[in-house]
Amino acid sequence: MKSFRAIFSLLGDYKGSLVWNFIFNILNAIFSLFTFLSVVPFLYVLFDVNQGGSAPISQAKGLWDQFKDQLNGSILEHGKPHVLLLMCLFIVVLALLKNTVNYISLLSIARIRTGVSRDLRKKMYQKVLRLQLAFFSNERKGDLISRMTNDLNEIEFSVIGALEALLKSPVMIFFSLITLVLMSWKLTLFAFIFLPVSGYLISRIAKSLKNAAKRSKSNLGDLIALLDESLTGIRVIKVFNAEDHFEKKFDETNEGYSRLMHKLYKREYLASPMSEFISLMVISVLLYVGGTIVFSGEISGELLIGYLVVFSQIIQPAKQFSDAIFKVNKGMASLERIREVLHAEETVLDKSDAVELKSFENEIAFKNVSFKYGEEEVLKNISFNIEKGQTVALVGSSGSGKTTLAMLLARFYDPTSGSIDIDGVAITHLKTKSVRAHMGMVTQDALLFNDTVANNIVLSESHTNEKLMEAARVSNALEFIDELENKFETNIGDGGMRLSGGQRQRLSIARAIYKNPSILILDEATSALDTQSEKYVQDAISKMMENRTALVIAHRLSTIQQADLILVMQAGEIVQRGTHKELISQEGLYKTLVEMQEL
Repeated sequence: MKSFRAIFSLLGDYKGSLVWNFIFNILNAIFSLFTFLSVVPFLYVLFDVNQGGSAPISQAKGLWDQFKDQLNGSILEHGKPHVLLLMCLFIVVLALLKNTVNYISLLSIARIRTGVSRDLRKKMYQKVLRLQLAFFSNERKGDLISRMTNDLNEIEFSVIGALEALLKSPVMIFFSLITLVLMSWKLTLFAFIFLPVSGYLISRIAKSLKNAAKRSKSNLGDLIALLDESLTGIRVIKVFNAEDHFEKKFDETNEGYSRLMHKLYKREYLASPMSEFISLMVISVLLYVGGTIVFSGEISGELLIGYLVVFSQIIQPAKQFSDAIFKVNKGMASLERIREVLHAEETVLDKSDAVELKSFENEIAFKNVSFKYGEEEVLKNISFNIEKGQTVALVGSSGSGKTTLAMLLARFYDPTSGSIDIDGVAITHLKTKSVRAHMGMVTQDALLFNDTVANNIVLSESHTNEKLMEAARVSNALEFIDELENKFETNIGDGGMRLSGGQRQRLSIARAIYKNPSILILDEATSALDTQSEKYVQDAISKMMENRTALVIAHRLSTIQQADLILVMQAGEIVQRGTHKELISQEGLYKTLVEMQEL
């Protein structure tokens, strides 16, 4: 029952399609029953079955007797061939109507199926874009990709794909059962004895199927994550001759996934033959019991055949319904994995009373800022100010908390305690988008997309050509862009791999310049470049920082000697502060770091 509630919770925007589907399913069931029941008068006319018997004991027999009188009258008046022809034409018309309404009902299901998949895919992507960076630190990228692709496909084909049977089969079974009760309540009551048995067996298998499916989806996520890591680190794998190690690791994961899927299919494929066997066993028993009832004269032979024909038509929808239950339970494992992402807590949210940061006028103030990653304290009571137009540099060894400070300013995380104020307002009381609208960021690794040069700079569909050219010129990127085959419309490949490291870095600087932010966050972009590329990039950074407020994470200390304030960090604390001239003249960590780099 929980599974069905979960399914129908996805269908809130498609109530109209559900109503139409229900209406056409009813019409389809009625036309189907008339088509099946037409076998009774067909047999009567064709074989002249006109046996006597006792007086009618049910409404169904009374109706059949009345219909036989009308058939006999038509046969006497027009002859058997004429009546047989009319009956065949009637069956053709019924078949046309039945299949027409069935097609229309399927169209409504198609709209629901594609719409729900589209909506879930959209919600997943929106959620991923909104989630804080801490979420991605705890999740494997490959597993997230698996949830957004394989699990979504599983929902479309298993859960929503089973919706047709879930909506159509009960309607068909309901109308068939009513007809069967009217034809012979004794036989129908006897048949009902077997339904709880089959229902119990199917539910037991379906429950175990769901658990196996959930484990298989988790294993598939591990498999995709391993593949993603292998593709990303293929150079490292090759240069360290680690192919055998990774191949063994992949084989183990692949073998585990294969075993789980084999177990899953064994249980899934058991549903259909089991339900069909139970149904045919019931029909066999009904043949015997019904035959004895015919011998007693309670119902006619052609009515028993009609009863069995209608009952046999329950087999297929019942089989489809049991298959649908299996598919739903299999797909629910995927739905739960998707819901884990959709319901993941968002810790960086705008407050209800958050205001817009319309402009940056005065200063950024870090006030006793502390931050923890889990239980690990990364920053401890950090306090400093950045006046508008100033450049403040952060230096220190790896793990000292420099990057975390920059991430807090961009509000990728919120401080554990303390506050970061912009023009006297805590950043947590400002709308995040309005804060980031005034910020630009350039990191060590140039993060580019598989798109054109222009789109990587502007990150939007529309742009100003003059502004684009100016950003490329100031960032020293125009020189190499003009040499590309399609210039600004050249696709730079996955992660910008068609460009050199220096070219990629200049494009990321052009992106920041194009935005024209008042606040810059720079995780020094020259540390991994050769001398010539560094010259181009450093020149571009110098131009970009003119008349802007900047927080710079410095790796090469020679690049921040002109900073207005240098903060020396160690183990999450500021241990020294001052200008380059002040710090180099005193003993301490800064002087040590400078001497080590000069050496």
